[in-house]
Amino acid sequence: MKHLLHLEFRKLRKQRKLIVCTSIMIGLLFLSALTTKALTNLSPELSSQAGASGITSMTGAVSSSSFVLITGIFVALAACEDYEQQTIKNIYARGYTRTQTYYAKLIAAAAGVTAMFLAVLAFSFTLGTLLFGAGIRDVRFLAVIGTQYIAAMADTTLAFAIAAFLRRNGSSIAAIIVAPMIVNMVLSLADSLLRLEDLSLTRLWVSSFMSDLSSVGVSGERLLVCLAGSLLYIPVFAIGGQYLNKSIKL
Repeated sequence: MKHLLHLEFRKLRKQRKLIVCTSIMIGLLFLSALTTKALTNLSPELSSQAGASGITSMTGAVSSSSFVLITGIFVALAACEDYEQQTIKNIYARGYTRTQTYYAKLIAAAAGVTAMFLAVLAFSFTLGTLLFGAGIRDVRFLAVIGTQYIAAMADTTLAFAIAAFLRRNGSSIAAIIVAPMIVNMVLSLADSLLRLEDLSLTRLWVSSFMSDLSSVGVSGERLLVCLAGSLLYIPVFAIGGQYLNKSIKL
């Protein structure tokens, strides 16, 4: 397993898609920050209302950079590479099992997403501080950022499970984009039919977490729900993807 992980991380370092995907997100953050700066210059009142700062920019970075979408595409490309190039049989020929290969690829993909997460946050905070100042000093934002990361790992695990099952770049990317939306629509329909007063199934689905975590003002109760939900989804998606991967013939 150690040698397999070394192989996956070596491939990860050589892949341009990590740099390309990160650059796209940074570009989106740059455009978003410039737009916010232009709007605040036109209306000083808007600046005070929006509370633009390095901290708020960093907290909203995952939303402004389309982080979940772009990292989902990255995960699909990383997961499907050996299947697309027909080199997966060479890995199995060395004595590695499907389970070992699956988790080695998942760990490498998660490491790549982690690197992108840190790069996006660092860039957003630096640019936001240069344009608007550092902002609030309340350490509560650290809890929000930490929960964002756990939610990002849940999204990563879901994307990897889908890609490991489909094994083709095009279909995997399409499914990663569409599947969470379909689940969200089904849950929304269930909410409208059940009409539960104190429970929303839609808000318990992983796709709803990042949007709520994009503000430092998120309630403590919602923060805990997003954290607990993400921690639950990670093993569910990982194990589910493992069994789906094993069920498909090469």
